[in-house]
Amino acid sequence: MKKVAILNFQYSTHNYGAVLQAAALEHICRRLGHEVQHLDYMAKQRVTFKGRVGQALRKLGLRKTPSHSRVANEEAFESFREMFISRTKKIRNPSEFSSVAKGFDIVIVGSDQVWRPAFAKDTIGFFLGHVPDGVDRVSYAASFGTASWEKSGDAVLTDQVSKELKRFKAISCREESGVEICRDVFGVEAEHVLDPLLLVGDEFFESVISNPPECSAENIVYYKLDSTPDFQEDLLRIASEGGDVPVNIYLKDSLTPEYREVADWLALIRNAEVVVTDSFHCICLSLRFGKEVIFCPNEHRGQARLDSLFKQLEISVEPLGIDVETPMFKLSRSDRFNEALDKERKKALTFLSGALDG
Repeated sequence: MKKVAILNFQYSTHNYGAVLQAAALEHICRRLGHEVQHLDYMAKQRVTFKGRVGQALRKLGLRKTPSHSRVANEEAFESFREMFISRTKKIRNPSEFSSVAKGFDIVIVGSDQVWRPAFAKDTIGFFLGHVPDGVDRVSYAASFGTASWEKSGDAVLTDQVSKELKRFKAISCREESGVEICRDVFGVEAEHVLDPLLLVGDEFFESVISNPPECSAENIVYYKLDSTPDFQEDLLRIASEGGDVPVNIYLKDSLTPEYREVADWLALIRNAEVVVTDSFHCICLSLRFGKEVIFCPNEHRGQARLDSLFKQLEISVEPLGIDVETPMFKLSRSDRFNEALDKERKKALTFLSGALDG
């Protein structure tokens, strides 16, 4: 048994995929016989000069404070973490990171877009630069999010990242493009592996869904982070084909927007007939559960990870066949989907068990 620490975006207060994939990776590591905790580290965004000027102007009353529409039930994500994610104490800075990491045999970074500087904030931290000597470093399904290294113009940072990656015991990426970036930009070899939500078995999902609150089976559900009036109209066109009312599984329909419980969100996907989404993890789950998936491309959120997934599991992207304003496509599983998934699972488990046991 090894003491294993995991670093990813488990701290999210609005992203179902982020907390579920974190719990799934912890679940897998425990099934492999190890003691596991997540490093509870949320890097702070560094305030730029422009940002400091803005703060000063707001304090002087010379600039309005931006108003944010509050969404109720943010505690839905924390209640899930309390049940399914074991965490260290809060880590506030790189020094504390190193001190806490010293108590583990191995630190795993992944999965999700942990190697995308725009998301990770502390780029070197998420390349495990704060892990002390003597502790093994591993990445599992780490993602750059895009098909190229976002900071290619920053030679100093690129060199720093290259040095950190060369200290890893084993490296794996969630996308084939990530394997290429590791090789071509940083000079290290990496393996291509599945996202944790495609690696776990049914027992993981059953443990989460065992008591979903007020969950019903809906024919058409949608999970789109950037909804527009055009998208809402297109949804009605899609629904009219079958006479159904689309159900928003991101937020509950109420006077005050409210997040659903994580178990409820997951169960609504599993029980639906059709899922409309632009979310990577929602697509993973929908395909895994055998749903009809209508995919809305969103270049902002990283198309490379989806292109890689479709190729890896032999998913075809086909015209929707309905006249809509929002770009939408139907995803179809090939007859070899289950065979491809089983093959990739074996490959990923071999990588992970080897990285942890070796």
